[in-house]
Amino acid sequence: MNAAAIRKLIAEYDLAGLDILEAEVYNAMDEESNDVAELGDQLTNILGAKRVLEQAAKEGIEPKEALRTFFKDVRNIIG
Repeated sequence: MNAAAIRKLIAEYDLAGLDILEAEVYNAMDEESNDVAELGDQLTNILGAKRVLEQAAKEGIEPKEALRTFFKDVRNIIG
């Protein structure tokens, strides 16, 4: 999970665009990709960005604020 990558995704895509990216990653995994780890990282970032945008919409806050909350939650889970 990469904070900079998630930040870039939420700046460049809406939820529909992220759904398309997610489907592309799943399709790439089905094509006997040699770099499943890279695709897994991409998928994790996409799913994180989707979660951030969904939370921002649900709470009526800016995605930037939802991103901070998201990573606080991640730290609490890990810690």
